[in-house]
Amino acid sequence: MVMADTKVTMKIQPDLRDIRGLLNALNKMDDASKKQLKDDVTSISGWTAGAIKTSGYVGARFPKQAQIVVATVRANKDRIPNVTIGGSRGRVSGGANAGILLYGNEFGGSPESSIGVSGFANGGYRFPERSPREGRGNKGYWIYPTLKALQPEITRRWKAAVGKVYGEWSRTSG
Repeated sequence: MVMADTKVTMKIQPDLRDIRGLLNALNKMDDASKKQLKDDVTSISGWTAGAIKTSGYVGARFPKQAQIVVATVRANKDRIPNVTIGGSRGRVSGGANAGILLYGNEFGGSPESSIGVSGFANGGYRFPERSPREGRGNKGYWIYPTLKALQPEITRRWKAAVGKVYGEWSRTSG
């Protein structure tokens, strides 16, 4: 079983169905306004990515695994704030990469899992115990709790950026 080729990536962004009309309106802006909005929103995504990285060093239950995952956290350049985490970068002994470690490090694993190739539970990788349940899923240890805490500020900053750029564009294009 070759797991080193596994690439799991988590892209965190809002549900686009909620803002489709706004995105269509933003498409009507001139190129300079679109670029300004993307630059402003990229700074929000960068701030969010920085907070996720910090929480990986502070809140992760298995810090060495988290360091591999933290190295893959990056802000994306777009009209809406979003962050990408995971992928095939980083390696640990046994060949696991950040994508393989991502969900196990964030949500943990069940001790009842079948015994893996290396004789450890969870398919040969050691993960913390499952994080507590919250709603329909698990709470997580460092990525999701950070995003949940930041969500109101991310939304506030994004609305301010959109309002500023759209307002400037509508004054100059009108």
